[in-house]
Amino acid sequence: MLDEIVENVYRAFAAYPAPEHETYSGPLCRNPETQIRLKAMSVREIPDELLFQYHLAADVTAAPVDEIKHFLPRYLDIVSRFQFDHFWVETALDRLTAANDAWTEEEQSLLVEWAQAYFKQCLASYPDSKQGRPRCVIENIVDILIMLARGHFDVKPLLESWAGEGSLAALLHYKDLVLWGFNKNMTRLENSFADGDDALFETLIGWVKRPDVVVHFYAGCKKAIASKASLLDANNRANDKAHRDDLKLLRTRLGKWRKSGRS
Repeated sequence: MLDEIVENVYRAFAAYPAPEHETYSGPLCRNPETQIRLKAMSVREIPDELLFQYHLAADVTAAPVDEIKHFLPRYLDIVSRFQFDHFWVETALDRLTAANDAWTEEEQSLLVEWAQAYFKQCLASYPDSKQGRPRCVIENIVDILIMLARGHFDVKPLLESWAGEGSLAALLHYKDLVLWGFNKNMTRLENSFADGDDALFETLIGWVKRPDVVVHFYAGCKKAIASKASLLDANNRANDKAHRDDLKLLRTRLGKWRKSGRS
């Protein structure tokens, strides 16, 4: 599903040509051969390392919208495959903000469709699950949420889809968000890339404490803790015990939110 959407993005944005002007600075400006290589190859062929050089060097305030749209499919492709060897997860989609108000209806629809499918894939897998690591290698779901928010994707519909997920992976991601995504007093997001993003914090803190969300994941905690089967990798008992302990801590916290009415 996600692969098909990425292919549709490649086709939809194929009409936007490679930049012919000089909007680069820093490393690309000092390396003409890199500039030529970036402009000459097809978007699909651009290595993630080379795109990252462009990502850091290009002046986003000066780059025309067509330039951003030209590279967009490769950005989404790399993110979809969790190829973050050269990118910081949280900032991987930052350049999309410059074109935020310049999408056609078809383009906007594709971006929304991609975000929904991508987030669904994130929720369906967990780094040390016994199902292996088909793609997702992100330890904390908050990294993904910050990335999407910084790329001007609306995270609220994504959270709504999460609230209806009953899988163990979705529960563990919720556990990570509640226990490790916020500071001790839950007054801000712990990740420094989210500093100053009060809107994202308010959205996430309001969602994790929402009564129906609390009830949903409280029930998930009880079921997972009571299960005799290995939560994740049967060959990794240390991780299994750690996750069970975390779920017990989460269950206690959710129980208090239910009783206090603060959720």
